[in-house]
Amino acid sequence: MTINDLKADLTSRLGKTVDSLCTRDGTIALAIEDLYQPSPAGFGGKLFLKDGSQFAWELWLEDGESWNFHARPMGGEEDVQ
Repeated sequence: MTINDLKADLTSRLGKTVDSLCTRDGTIALAIEDLYQPSPAGFGGKLFLKDGSQFAWELWLEDGESWNFHARPMGGEEDVQ
């Protein structure tokens, strides 16, 4: 999976176009490995949408087969799951 593949997946999950992905500390993610955390195994960070809104997000493997997703707006909007 590439950064562009992940952006497309997150766009589908959110229903809004993801423009860029950053690590949890706000550094632009240059590779998928930048967003991976080993425990609990999954991906996460900050994302920016084309409309300018920002989200903190997590994508983790729940039962070895299905991926769970959670996004929290960084500006007062409602959570997306």
